[in-house]
Amino acid sequence: MTDPPTLQIRHLSKLFSTKSGPLLVLDDISMSVKAGEFACLVGASGCGKSTLLNIVAGLEDPSAGEVLLSGSPVAGPGADRGMVFQNYTLYPWLSVRGNVEFGLKLRKQSAPERRERVDHYLEIVGLAKFADSLPRALSGGMKQRAAIARAMVNEPQILLLDEPFGALDCQTKETLQEFLLSVVRRTGITVLMITHDVEEAVFLADRVYAMSARPGRIAREVHVSLGRDRCLACKRTAAFQQIEQDILDLLRARVPLAEETR
Repeated sequence: MTDPPTLQIRHLSKLFSTKSGPLLVLDDISMSVKAGEFACLVGASGCGKSTLLNIVAGLEDPSAGEVLLSGSPVAGPGADRGMVFQNYTLYPWLSVRGNVEFGLKLRKQSAPERRERVDHYLEIVGLAKFADSLPRALSGGMKQRAAIARAMVNEPQILLLDEPFGALDCQTKETLQEFLLSVVRRTGITVLMITHDVEEAVFLADRVYAMSARPGRIAREVHVSLGRDRCLACKRTAAFQQIEQDILDLLRARVPLAEETR
């Protein structure tokens, strides 16, 4: 019997109240992310990607439908989900170590346990030598690696990434894309990431969910059959560029909905 997906989203909708009336942002979203899988959501600005991720994180409530994590309904924030935002959200008065261990302190883990686990994840993200540095001493890429370590140190069931590299220059972004793939390979963590960068989604993901313009719906699910051992050079291959172009054409055309293309 096949194990159920780590994340299941079933018939989820989100309606906001505005001065001009109800605004439907998400409409009947159904999707899943398997254990150990890297999934990306792509779509134009305003299609509801961040709203959907916030609902998965427990920061927003859906108007209809449900989110299940390992079969249990999501009913608020929890340590079973690690969240990384576009801005680094590090506490400027704490060292890198202090930032990474913050959640462990809240959970009242002992000092030896905290040190062992923090050391492990600082090694994974390449910041062991900067454990005592304050965030102001770090580059943008290093800050985001610290934020990823902070999210992973609680060993969540799924890592949620909200355009984590969107504020970085192109070279740093590509370096961190390779870094993120190496982290996923080493840890086997399950990932759901949103991005407006289709090239980034194809490079990182096992599956890409393309969203239609508002109200956001899943327009199509695209399997990325490029294997896990990817490097930046694969972006220049015909297979990579064909997948990227297919998704771009999908988004530009504001494609028919999934139910119309089965």
